[in-house]
Amino acid sequence: MSRQEELQKIKAGFVQTQDIFLALGDENRQLIIVSLLEAGCDGMRVGELTTRTHLSRPAVSHHLKILKEAKLVSIRKDGTKHYYAVQPSQNFAIMQKTAAIIERLVEENEKNG
Repeated sequence: MSRQEELQKIKAGFVQTQDIFLALGDENRQLIIVSLLEAGCDGMRVGELTTRTHLSRPAVSHHLKILKEAKLVSIRKDGTKHYYAVQPSQNFAIMQKTAAIIERLVEENEKNG
């Protein structure tokens, strides 16, 4: 694959995952993601996230909405309770492939530089 083709793949990867990068650009949303990952597969309720993040309930709900729209978080309903968890999606794989191409180009630049 030519360097130009690799650069085009990087561009496509960034375009496809732009919503994820925007969602993760906020440190409060990063903190929520980390908290959800620590909770594991069962997920967490808004009240638990409020305690862990020291954010208000409305703030946590707002950030969860953005993370849901970016397909980073899913909701599981159990009666009237809602549990939030990190949602594996194709976007994570696209980000990983894009990062691998960037890493390979950086290594090539270091060899040639």
